[in-house]
Order: sequence, then structure tokens, then C-alpha cells
Amino acid sequence: MDKQPHNPKSTDPTGRRAQFARRRLTVLVVGLLVAGATLGTGIFMNRETPTWQRILGTEPVVIPEPKATDELPLMLASVTQMLQYPDASTGAKTTTVLAATQTMLREHVELLTPGALAALETAQSPASDQNSEPAPVAAVPPLSVSEFSTDLAQAGNGLLKAALSAQEQEARRLSGSGIELVLQARSVLAASGASDATLNALPSPLTELEASTEAASSKRAKQGPTVDQAALASMPAFVVDACPPDTTTATTTDTAANGSGAELGGIVDAAYRMGYAYNVAGARTSGALRSTAWERSEVLVDFASALETKLNADHDCAPLRQAAYQLPKDAVKNPMDAARSGEGQLALLLRDGAAGQSGEARTYLLSAAYSQALAARQLSGKTVDFTAVEPATAESADEASPTPAN
Repeated sequence: MDKQPHNPKSTDPTGRRAQFARRRLTVLVVGLLVAGATLGTGIFMNRETPTWQRILGTEPVVIPEPKATDELPLMLASVTQMLQYPDASTGAKTTTVLAATQTMLREHVELLTPGALAALETAQSPASDQNSEPAPVAAVPPLSVSEFSTDLAQAGNGLLKAALSAQEQEARRLSGSGIELVLQARSVLAASGASDATLNALPSPLTELEASTEAASSKRAKQGPTVDQAALASMPAFVVDACPPDTTTATTTDTAANGSGAELGGIVDAAYRMGYAYNVAGARTSGALRSTAWERSEVLVDFASALETKLNADHDCAPLRQAAYQLPKDAVKNPMDAARSGEGQLALLLRDGAAGQSGEARTYLLSAAYSQALAARQLSGKTVDFTAVEPATAESADEASPTPAN
């Protein structure tokens, strides 16, 4: 029987299936390799994106930038601890000032860090742990008066530095709180019997503000409204949205206007007004008191004149000085006290004027505001309350005197 010839095209079904399987496996492997390479390349190229950082677990830990206001709740906690666990050497006078500092810090914490005060009071409340009794001594020793004063002054300086670059309204709050904290640090340390040299060794806003800028004008504001004529002549350029209204013809609406020009005009008017009051006080007193009054009058009038001249030279603004001013209340019975009553208001006006400026001008006026607040504290014995800012208005008066200002 003859055999059929072998057909080369014919294939065994089993071999055909095996060959197909091998081909399919090869294609699958190649596809997986291509997909893996593509995915790996994509991950490598996008490894720095937030999405892939979260997937890969390489997302960086973002630590919030510390704020100057973060120190306020800490300072409040420190003074609270000092009052709760007083040192044996802490006298009644120091305790009284520390209590006043606690009240002041509560106001500033509420103003600048909303919500922090409630959280702090909850943490310090005895009801938060009813099963535990107060320890007879502090777990962590409280700060000494010297340490606390230094920390308080540093916290105030931090707020002032933050105010240099803040928006206008925020700059107003930060700078006011900063100045008040530095002055209160001096009060606390003075109550403990520290010398003037020790008080002056506390961190000073004048040094801090100078370090934040290379502007020579900031250095010339070291004494605020008590600088000499050469320094006053080197005032920085101020931003003026419009010339301040003429105080001799302005209406109530004009004098209540806002803006950098009106704020600077308010400073000029207040300095002239107070200089006039001191001049009258000098005429009604005698001896050393008369000399003190006239010296202060000259300082204030010089400052107002320099700022007024600057506004006129740079912006062609009209003169603001009046021939006479209404005097504060009680100017007849207590002429020096009446004149001193405007010192705090001038510090507030300088702070507000600084907030409306930027750069060198803001630094200059903030330095002047601190120096004026320090002078107000020394002359009147009271620290300016920067949390109770009132609109700049003319002092109400019992009389007007024709005595010319210096």
C-alpha cells in the first residue's frame, strides 16, 4: 500500500497550540516590560510632585514659619506661673506690676491671637484635672523677674520688627503691642529695684529697628520727637496721598478724614498743640518747672516744624501751625499736668502715621513712636494704652491763650 506524501504545511494540533502559547507569553512579557519602564519613567519624572510624594510617602514635613505673636501666649503663661508661685524675694510692688502685666498681656493675646486666650485658660483651669491636686511647687521653676523682663522686651521687639512689613491695619496692632510690651518690661524690672543702667540694658526697639534697615534716617529717629535740628532736617521721604487739611479752616469732616496725609497732619497739629500748652505752662510756673516746660515746648515745636517743612518741600502742602490753640482742661489749675496729658496721644498718632508708611519712613516713625511713648511714661507716669486707640481730635479746652508758641 502506497503512503501518502507528507504535506509540509500540515501541523500537529498540539504543537500549534504550544507555539501560540509561547507567542502570547512573549507578547505579554514584552508588554509588561514596556509598561513597567513607562511607569518607572513617569514616577521618576514626577517624583517631586505633591501627588506622587503622598503616594510614595516622601512628602516633606512642612513646619509653619514661627510668628512674632506666638510669643504672647507663652509670656502670659510665664507671668501667670510667676504669680502662682512667687519667689521669696518678690516684693509687693513687683507683684502688683506683674499682676498689671498679666492683665495687659491678656488684652494683647486676645487682640493678636484670637482663640489662644480661651485655650490657655482651659489648659490652666483646675477643673481640667479634678482628680489631681495642685503641686506645692511648680513642676518647672518660674522665670526670675530679670529673665521675664528680658523675654518680654524681646517679644515686644519681635512684634515691632514684624510690623515693618505688615499691612497697615496689622502694622498698627503689632507695633502698638510691641511698644507696650517693651515699656512694661521696663516697669517690671524697675519695680524690682533695678538701676537705670540695668533698664537701659534691656533689648531696645531702637537697636532692633536700626538692625532691620540700612537707612540712616532710622538712626536719626533714635529720640523720636527729641532729635536735634540736623537730624530733623534729614527726615525720610513720606508717602502722602493728599495734603492734610488746613487746621485753621477745616471742617469736622475734613479733620476726621483718613489717609497718610491726614495722619501726618495730625502728628504736626498735636505736636504744635502740645508745644503751645507747655509754653503757656512755663509762663504760669517758675523755677525748674518753668525751664522744663519751655524746653519741652521747644522740642515739640521743632519736631512739628521739621515735619511740616518736609511736607511743604516734598508735596507743596500748606502750613498747619495756628497762632493759638485751645488748652487742655485744668490748664489754669494744673498747667504742667494739662500739657503732659497730650504726650500719650502723640505716641498713638506717630504709631498710626508709621502704619500708613513703608520702608524707611515707617521705620523712622516707629522709632519716634517708641521714643515718644517712653517720654510719655517718664513725664506722666503712665504707660500709653495702645489697645484703646481713639481718633485724633483736638483737645477740649477751658480757655485759649494768646501767648505765642516758641
